[in-house]
Amino acid sequence: MGVSAELARAKVLEEVLTERERQDLKWGDQTFNSDEHWTVILTEELGEVAREVYEGNELNMYEEIIQCAAVCFAWAEAYNNRNKQLSRGV
Repeated sequence: MGVSAELARAKVLEEVLTERERQDLKWGDQTFNSDEHWTVILTEELGEVAREVYEGNELNMYEEIIQCAAVCFAWAEAYNNRNKQLSRGV
């Protein structure tokens, strides 16, 4: 992987992590959302990406992609945290 690809990846990851922090501040701990709830949240976010693609708004599309990625990240975190807590009987 070239330096420019690494920089692009680092920029996206930083933006996703920043969005994750924003989501945590806004919504709090979501560890015990059901997978069905996560599916609804992700579908809503993906719908916002689709709307921006349809409207040709690339700046908003990128922001929505970052939010969508952050929701996937949050779901994966919740899955891991939920399974760790369940296996410990917490």
